[in-house]
Amino acid sequence: MTPQRLSFLKFPKPGERINDLDLETDVGVVDIRTSLLGPGDFAHLKRAADKFEIEGCVCWVISWEDLIVAREVVGRGRDQLTAVERRVIAAKRKR
Repeated sequence: MTPQRLSFLKFPKPGERINDLDLETDVGVVDIRTSLLGPGDFAHLKRAADKFEIEGCVCWVISWEDLIVAREVVGRGRDQLTAVERRVIAAKRKR
């Protein structure tokens, strides 16, 4: 996440493409990604997504398993550690 706090009134410029967004909201940070390595294409991600209602808005969120796979595929040390932590949490949830 960039430390900049950019206004939607000024950024992005009309017609400018944005690949990924990290939005800081009143209910937390929302990561919006236009591509993701590992778990599959958009159709798969949508089918597997978890559906939540937050403050009256329906939100689709990447499934826990797909998030783990995405972290594993990236290959950075911190992502590998996050994947291991999430697998432990997933195992505890199943109990």
